[in-house]
Amino acid sequence: MRILISFTVLLSLAAADKPPESPHKKTLAVAGKVGVTTPGVQIPFTSLKAEAEFEAPPKPEWLFFSGVAFAPGADAIDRIDPKVNKKVEPIAGLAKACGGMASAFDSLWVPVCSSSSLARIDAKAFNVTHTLATGVAAVRGVIAATADSIWLLTDDKTTVSRIDPDQNLVVGELRVPAGCRSLTFAETALWLACPAGNKVLRIDPATNLVDKSINVSEQPESLAAGGGSIWVLCRKDGKIDRIDPKTNKVSKTIDLGVPNADGAIAFGEGFLWVTEAGFPLARIDITSESVVQQFQGEGGGALAVSPGAIWLANVKAGTIWRIDPKRVMATLPE
Repeated sequence: MRILISFTVLLSLAAADKPPESPHKKTLAVAGKVGVTTPGVQIPFTSLKAEAEFEAPPKPEWLFFSGVAFAPGADAIDRIDPKVNKKVEPIAGLAKACGGMASAFDSLWVPVCSSSSLARIDAKAFNVTHTLATGVAAVRGVIAATADSIWLLTDDKTTVSRIDPDQNLVVGELRVPAGCRSLTFAETALWLACPAGNKVLRIDPATNLVDKSINVSEQPESLAAGGGSIWVLCRKDGKIDRIDPKTNKVSKTIDLGVPNADGAIAFGEGFLWVTEAGFPLARIDITSESVVQQFQGEGGGALAVSPGAIWLANVKAGTIWRIDPKRVMATLPE
C-alpha cells in the first residue's frame, strides 16, 4: 500500500514586480515578557514583504500543503496553486472543515465539524468519495497518517480512532487524556500534545498503545517534526521544547519570551517556524537552538511550510501570505 504523507510543513515562483504592502500596522500587546531581548532578533513585521497575498474568508485557523496550499473556507476548502500563484477551484460541500488535513492513500482526509464526520477526497479529482461518521474533537491538529492507517481524534474525552483506508472503517480506539491535540506522525511513532498534564504522548502504531509519556513545559499546544526531533510549543511560559525521539526526553528548551499567547509551529527549509499573538513569524535555528528572527506586530495565527515558501495566515484579517524564506532571512532590523 502506497502512502504519500505531506508536509504540514503544512511552497516557489518569481515574485511579482511589486510585492504587496503589509496590512499589519499596529503592534499587539502581550502580557509579561515581550519577545526575545537579544539585540538584532526583533524586527517590525511591517518590514517583511510577501510574494503574494490571498483573501481567505472566514479567517482560516489552519493551513495545509500537499502540492497546493489548502485553507478552510466558508463552505469549502480553498486551494492555492503555487505554480500560478492564484486561488483555484475550491473543494465544495465541506462546511466548517476543522482540525487540519492529511494526505495519504491517494486521498485527502478532512475532518468536518458541521457534521462530526471525516471526508475522504480524491487527490486528483478533488471530489468527496466517502464520508465517515466518526465524530471530531474540537481542537487543532486532530488528524495524522501512518503507513497503513488514518488516525483521528474523534471526541473531546479524547479518543484516538484508527481508520482502515481500505474499508473506510474505524478498526481500533485508544483513550487519552481530555484536550490532547496536534496529532503528528514522525520518527516511526504518533505524537500527541496534552496541555492539561503538561505531557507529550508517544503512541506506537504497531500496538495502538501509549508507550511513552514525556514531561514538557506547561501547556503544550502545537507539535512539529524535523531535524531528527519533535518540537513542542508550550503556551504558558512561551517556550519551545525539543524532544529527542531516541531518548524520549527534552534535550533543549528555547524561550520565545511570549507567555500565554496562542500559536502554532511548523518545520521546513531547515528551520523551525513559529507564529504567535504579537509575533506573527519567528525563525529558530536548530543548530544553535536559538531564536534568530522574531517579527513583531499584528497578524499570523496559522502557518505551513513547503519547499521554497512559508504560508502564513492572518486569522483576524482573513488573509494568507506566501513568503519566500530567503526574503525572511534577508530582512534585517531597522
